Amino acid sequence: MELFKMAKEAMSLRSKAKEMEKALKARVVDIDYKGIKISMNAKNEIVSLKLPEDFADKSVKDMEKIMFSAFENAIKEAQRAMAEESKKLMGGLNIPGLN
Repeated sequence: MELFKMAKEAMSLRSKAKEMEKALKARVVDIDYKGIKISMNAKNEIVSLKLPEDFADKSVKDMEKIMFSAFENAIKEAQRAMAEESKKLMGGLNIPGLN
């Protein structure tokens, strides 16, 4: 009887994981940092990147600093979105160590 219950819970977890995968991929955050526009989903995958027209006029060192900060901001925002989605989808499950 216990084995059946464990199998049922495993199937539920698998279903939730697939559901979460879709939700994270669909949840896109947009940031604009000093003209650099980055869209990233909650799986930390870059969806789009747009640089301002005058970006090439900057020194390489300035471009590196700005790009680094832009990506850092996008990643933080995507991680917030991931936490929100995870909480929504996994909130009802009692998984030891994740509650």
